Amino acid sequence: MKKTTPDVPGVVAGTVLTGAATIWMLTDGGVLQPDDLGVTSALLLVTAGVLGLAASRRT
Repeated sequence: MKKTTPDVPGVVAGTVLTGAATIWMLTDGGVLQPDDLGVTSALLLVTAGVLGLAASRRT
């Protein structure tokens, strides 16, 4: 059985793009205010990264 390794550059790029798009949608929709973006955006990017790594580990 071949062991797979995660595509780290792909996970990083996907995390940044997904996080940026989600932050933009939430800000544009009025769910987030520009003052709330500091901690919220960091948590969103970390969550997206964890989900991306978990998905890349699945075979």
